[in-house]
Amino acid sequence: MKTETHEALPFPDTEYQARVEKIRTRMRDRGLDALLICVPQNYYYLTGFITGCAHSLMFLVFPLKGDPLWITRKTEMSNVRALAPHMWAKRGIGVADSEDMIAILAHSLRDMGLDRARLGIEKAALFFTIAQYEQLTALFPDAAFHDITGLIEHERRVKSPRELDHMRKAGGIASRAVEAGYEALQEGVADSDLAAAMLSRAIREGGDRMGMLPFVSAGSRSYCAHASWVGARIGRGEIVNAELAGAYKAYHVPIFRVFSLGQPSDEILRMQAASEAGLHAGLDGIRAGMTSHEADSVVRRAIEKQGYGENFVVRAAYGLGVAIAPGWGEPAVMQIMPEDQRVLESGMCFHLVPAIYVEGIGCVCCSMPLIITETGIERLTDLKPELLVK
Repeated sequence: MKTETHEALPFPDTEYQARVEKIRTRMRDRGLDALLICVPQNYYYLTGFITGCAHSLMFLVFPLKGDPLWITRKTEMSNVRALAPHMWAKRGIGVADSEDMIAILAHSLRDMGLDRARLGIEKAALFFTIAQYEQLTALFPDAAFHDITGLIEHERRVKSPRELDHMRKAGGIASRAVEAGYEALQEGVADSDLAAAMLSRAIREGGDRMGMLPFVSAGSRSYCAHASWVGARIGRGEIVNAELAGAYKAYHVPIFRVFSLGQPSDEILRMQAASEAGLHAGLDGIRAGMTSHEADSVVRRAIEKQGYGENFVVRAAYGLGVAIAPGWGEPAVMQIMPEDQRVLESGMCFHLVPAIYVEGIGCVCCSMPLIITETGIERLTDLKPELLVK
């Protein structure tokens, strides 16, 4: 077993082995013989394997004892072989595009003596269909299938010191990219030009491929959540929503800022004041040991006092960390939202998004990516949380 860091993987082998042991402990507690891991973020977390085609179904067969086995498209075996000298999960079976992935998986499980086993399966996986699950269970009538959704995600909630370093680098990339968007803003420029400036700067700053492209929209069109560029020209008095995530070793940190070309309207200024009130209440009041619900209430009450409670229609924050397309957050791992009684811990990362939506006007949000620490909050961007007026 390797003990040295290799540049091919984002962490040393010792960190991966510690993660593996934690998962196997949880497997023993549940009486599971093997896990069939198909959530890309989860097998990346355990092995360091990543591909730009993560939407193609693949499995990491992760037994309680013995070596794991990849079941993947033949083309993706090139990535397994390239990482094999450095990655602890080395073996794999390539499936031709003309072959049945589930049938090959079933055959492999039989060869591993797991046809009567207690198998953990990720029912919430985006790329594992109901039809494929039904096919697999029909092929294994003597096996017991147990939903392990959340098992690996639970271990991903609190980031290690090395993970936090990756988050800080991603935050720096995102910060410079948003600055580039603001620098490119001028009368008559297209929203697509701002997006291009942001993407270009993120890549030049050392950013990796992002799990989701930026959101850039102007004027009242910004009211449409997650709208993006359409080549529209930006005029004076219009606001611009700019949101982008910097990515480093698949760790993502997003930032949402609002630009204004010229003096914004009084309504926009009031919306901005409400967003800032929610943000600063959260930065000052959210602490480790609070429940998710309590932390959300801190932000929500501040916005309600500004008269915009009905316009704050989202959760206060969503989790950050490993992200693979089609998203850049970790909502499946942790969120800060109403009625959620999970407890915040030091080392958790979030994107605090006090977004205010007013139909006919637009959306305003000054966000903050952050780390929960033992004593408070660490910000993951040096950009001031304010409306940027040019």
